[in-house]
Amino acid sequence: MQAAIPILAYCGSSITMTLVNKLVLSHFQFHMVFFMLAVQAFGSVALMVLANRVGLNVKYRAMNKPDAKTWFPVACSQALMLYTGGKALEYLNVPLFTVFKNLTIIAVAYGEKWVFSAAVTPLMLTSFGLMVLSSLVGAWNDIAFNGWGYFWMSFNCFASATFVIHMRKVIKEVNFKDFDTVYFNNLLTLPLYMVLSIIQENWTGFFAYYSDKANADELSSFVQGMLVSGIAAFAISYCSPWCLRTTSSTTYSMIGALNKLPIALFAMLWFPDPITAGGVLAVLLGFAAGLVYTHAKNVQKRDQPQGTQVLPQPISMERLDGSSRPNVK
Repeated sequence: MQAAIPILAYCGSSITMTLVNKLVLSHFQFHMVFFMLAVQAFGSVALMVLANRVGLNVKYRAMNKPDAKTWFPVACSQALMLYTGGKALEYLNVPLFTVFKNLTIIAVAYGEKWVFSAAVTPLMLTSFGLMVLSSLVGAWNDIAFNGWGYFWMSFNCFASATFVIHMRKVIKEVNFKDFDTVYFNNLLTLPLYMVLSIIQENWTGFFAYYSDKANADELSSFVQGMLVSGIAAFAISYCSPWCLRTTSSTTYSMIGALNKLPIALFAMLWFPDPITAGGVLAVLLGFAAGLVYTHAKNVQKRDQPQGTQVLPQPISMERLDGSSRPNVK
């Protein structure tokens, strides 16, 4: 019963983040991806500092030049991952996004095999086959086909795999723990997001459109969505290690796999995207693939000698694509 609260908090924050991101990026006149990422970064840092000062179990390393210099390329690769994930989510519905996100696991697995000589077991190959099949079924039944959505999704899979592998190489150099990664990633990328938002996004049109009183209700909804997005970003950063500390790593990774199904179901109910039998089948196949991969990873972890490199946990929907967990070893 004690573990139920952090598990529910982690699942709830992950579902909230995904649905709010989809809302903000596709249901308003202006799709401000960089600005939303800046709000999330600022919310994470500000609430982490506040939580630390009020005595919650949020500890992180103070920003310093040597670690910042070493970690900045990793933070930039995370920024690319989150931006491309946001663009994909702008064009694709959430269930399809969830299905195709599984392909990142395959890219990471073979990247790990190449960089760290990690093994790929027959059970993992089975899960990879299910992931590819679910993606093919999802694409075949995508009624509202959007080429840009598939372009950004492909780019995001590559960026996510690059980020995970790069982070695994660098994190040993700086020896980051739970919230160190979250703190440095968000603080280092916040100025980058703001500058890119000012340069790339249509702020002139934004202010002109929302200065019209006829659009006041939409502006209010936009602001509320951004605020919830920022709070949810911190909630995921806090609930992930909380859940991991109060459960086992096996339970934690299984929760990440299981959580994809309610995310897809909530999205089907909340958003007016067309629902097809093939789309539902793709989600279920992707869900099964996540479970098989999680089991394969746990079996490998149990059988490997202590200290041997193993493949990563399934990538969740944290932030935009959930691929960024607070403590990756």
